[in-house]
Formats: sequence, C-alpha cells, structure tokens
Amino acid sequence: MKRRAFLLAASAAAFVPGRSEGAGRFDRGLLWRVTGKAGASHVYGTIHVGDPRLAQLPGAVTKAFGGARALMLEFLPDSYSRERFLEAAMFQDGQTLEAKIGTDDFERACRHMAVIGLSREFVNKLKPWGVLLNLQNPKAAQGSPLDSQLLDLARGRRMPLAQIEGVEEQIFTFDEFPMDSQIALLKHSLAHGAELAALAERTLQAYLEADLAGIWRLRRQFGARHPQIAPHQAILDKRVVHDRNVVMAFRMQRELRRGNAFIALGALHLYGTDGVLARLEADGYRATRLL
Repeated sequence: MKRRAFLLAASAAAFVPGRSEGAGRFDRGLLWRVTGKAGASHVYGTIHVGDPRLAQLPGAVTKAFGGARALMLEFLPDSYSRERFLEAAMFQDGQTLEAKIGTDDFERACRHMAVIGLSREFVNKLKPWGVLLNLQNPKAAQGSPLDSQLLDLARGRRMPLAQIEGVEEQIFTFDEFPMDSQIALLKHSLAHGAELAALAERTLQAYLEADLAGIWRLRRQFGARHPQIAPHQAILDKRVVHDRNVVMAFRMQRELRRGNAFIALGALHLYGTDGVLARLEADGYRATRLL
C-alpha cells in the first residue's frame, strides 16, 4: 500500500468549472500583478497535475517568483496533514466502498487505484470521494505539479511560507459532501473513464493557453452531455470552487497587506466574476494580467 500516492484535496479544483459566463477581464490569464496599499504582489494560477509540459515554469513566473518576499500556496502538505486527510477519506465504522457502489464499479475502482499502488483491501475502506479525487490525476507520476515545484524553490531559498487553507478545511469540503452525490459522481466517472481522460488532456491544453474560460466551456459541454449528474456536479461546484473563493480572497489579503508576495492557487479560482481576482478588486486591489 503506497499511502504517499494518495492525493490531497486541493487536486479537485483542477476539474471543477466556474460559473461565470460571457467575455470578461478574468476569462484568460495565469499570472497577475495585484497592487494594493503595500505595493505589488503576484498571483499565479496553477493546475494540480503532473505532466512533462509543466516541467519548466514560464519565464514571467520565474521572474516574479524570484523577486518575491514570501510564498503562499493553497495548501502546505506535511506528514500530519497527509495522514489526517487519508484518515478522513476512509470509513471508520465498518462500511465499505463495495457496498456503496456495487461490485462491478468496485472492481473498476480497484483497477484504477492499482495504478497508484493501492490494494483492494485499502480501496474498499475508502469513501467515494477519496476514490473520486484519485481518478483525476492519471499522469501524477509523469512530473511534479507546479505547486510542488514552487514549494521546492521556496524552501531552497528559505522563503517564508504560508497556506490559504488548513487540512481540516479541505477535509470539510469533501467529507460533508452528500453521500448520494459522492456515489453518483464516482459511478459516472468510472463509467466514462476514456471520455474523462480526453477531457483532462483538452483541459491541460486550455490551461497551457491561459484560457480559463475555455476550461469552463469544456466542463460545461461535458455536463450538457450527461445531464443526469448535473445536480450532483452543481453541489460539488459550489463546495469546491465558489464557497472557497470567498474564503481564499479573504485569506490571501494577509500576505497582500505585507506586499511583495507570490500567491499560487488553482487557476479556476481566478476565473470570472466569482473568482478571487474579482473579489480582491471589490476590496480595493487592482489586478493586471502579465501572462
């Protein structure tokens, strides 16, 4: 059993769409200069996957990061948070995944989880959301996610580190997600694996083009083809993106008030009128796209 292969909750932001529609200032762009009373900081939208195409940070990002005073990430994993998150993702009362989703889907889940080294016995203890998160990153072994790259660079420079969310907040996002919605989304993902893999590739392409609205359109089109999961997806959208945007925009200001910070978080948290950039501007900051 490879517990370290089990992904933390932040990965989910990569596959949940935003809600805003129509052309807008925050439809495109991954790197932004955010200016307030303390001067300029930078906000960078990442994607929580490993892929060779993400192996090198863009030059503009490297330059902005190089002059930063401190790094703030969506989440800072450590040994305790990994164990705590894993504990929360597992049934503690004797329930099993197979009983929740049925034998056929359980077998499909085991085949997917075997790729990251998880045994049948371990998978059977996972809640549906624990499996669902780990279906989203099939290329995890092919490269280091951008957040991890930035964290390694910051530690090498002994930069001050901060996080937007704690592990209990990330756990709450998923553990309070209704069980019927967990089951519906997991069963749907298991039944449409090839389509979701193709969607993940197109999503990464849109990310590489800094096209946040394009990522939203891809997800919206996928949802339109599968209206039976729309109510469940809407609940997940609210919990994973929209509710967290409010908190994130507030928490980011701890570092923005000090100035010269580099803040990295999932790119779709930047998108649209519900995103953190729009919320920061509503609080008096000014965002300027750099990339």
